[in-house]
Amino acid sequence: MTTEAPKLIHQNLVRHFLPKRNDYSHKGSFGSALILAGSQRYTGAALLSGKACLRSGVGLVEMAVPKSLHAVLAGHLPEAIWSVLPEDEGGLCPESLAQIDKELSHKTGLLIGPGIGLTEASRAFGEQLILDILPKHAKLPTVIDADMLTILSGIENWRQYLPQNTVLTPHPGEMARLTGLSREEIQANRLEIAHTFAIENRVILVLKGADTLVSSPNGTTHLLPFANAVLAHAGSGDVLAGMLTGLIAQGTHPFYAACLAVWLHAKSGLLALEKRKHAASVLPSDLIDHIGMAMAELEKA
Repeated sequence: MTTEAPKLIHQNLVRHFLPKRNDYSHKGSFGSALILAGSQRYTGAALLSGKACLRSGVGLVEMAVPKSLHAVLAGHLPEAIWSVLPEDEGGLCPESLAQIDKELSHKTGLLIGPGIGLTEASRAFGEQLILDILPKHAKLPTVIDADMLTILSGIENWRQYLPQNTVLTPHPGEMARLTGLSREEIQANRLEIAHTFAIENRVILVLKGADTLVSSPNGTTHLLPFANAVLAHAGSGDVLAGMLTGLIAQGTHPFYAACLAVWLHAKSGLLALEKRKHAASVLPSDLIDHIGMAMAELEKA
């Protein structure tokens, strides 16, 4: 199978995807996102994804986190509202699913996965969420990231349970688990594998790494020509997932939101690099601080 060369993601392409903001709008004009994230081991993942989601411009972010994380995080994210969930082994557990089901009915975007961990309890939570809850919300745009991708890979016929316009955001290791291929095989044939995977599984795929690929179920694949160690820190993917979810929640089509998010993510990294002077010192939290500047640069195009 020969895959056509992908279209490049560049400033003039993605500027059209940035949500418009009317001065007479209100918070309800910009959507409502729910983020299922965090555990005692990976508390920061929830914070990074929540902050990035808010910086994307979404009207409201609801953070659904294990009970023990609430006091730690709430003061660092005062703009969010909180669903404080039952926990087991320091993370999310199936007892929280009824509460989550209720919250999803009025959301315009959902993110599942940053830092939820891979304990027995979190795996049971993730499996039941996929099998029993998401099918009830078949039109809710959903982003599946991080540990949730690993849980998803262990569910037989997982694709049939996902909402329309679901976005998966694997790095090469997670992509290997989803496909059964080795990481080396993924890296040697990224374009064709991403293109085929998105079509066969009817998902939007963001295959992260140098020269990130965004593939859609209709056979369209875009590539971000960007490779820079500025993004090579744990937590960078949480920032991307949060931004992406916020853009989707504002009504941007998930494929276009994915293209926009990876561009803004990279641009934020470059702007942070100008301040920190060295890629080794640019942290994911620095990316969040520069999202607004990246948006401003985009609107100048």
